[in-house]
Amino acid sequence: MGPLRQLSNNIWTVLMVLSAPAAFASPVVSLKVEPFSTPLEQLHQSGSCRSCDLRGVDLRGAHLIGADLREADLRGARLEGANLEGADLSEARLDEAHLQGATLTNAELSGTDLRRADLREAVVINAYSPDVLTDGMQFAGADLTGSHLIYGGG
Repeated sequence: MGPLRQLSNNIWTVLMVLSAPAAFASPVVSLKVEPFSTPLEQLHQSGSCRSCDLRGVDLRGAHLIGADLREADLRGARLEGANLEGADLSEARLDEAHLQGATLTNAELSGTDLRRADLREAVVINAYSPDVLTDGMQFAGADLTGSHLIYGGG
């Protein structure tokens, strides 16, 4: 039997198996999906960690573009040089967070707590920032173009 004929027979066999009645089909196996073991794993795997406790976490230089961090607790987090472009940080707690040199361009910062946060040399262009808390925030050398961040709140 030639190779073309063998290939034709193999294709026919596959088609027959796929169209076989359900009685001959293999049983369906359900997989148990375990939840993420830590909030940090959830953030890295899914790009989302809404309302997560990430206090003091080390995310220096992390690529978190478009991450969903709404209502996350990032107090004291190490985010130096992190890319949070387009991230949703609304209602997040970033008080005393280290954001030196971080990129927050086009980020959603409404209601975010940035009291005593360090944003020196950060790039925060066109971030949406109504009702942001900024008491004691450090921002020397930061590019806040279009963000109105320093007018955001108390």
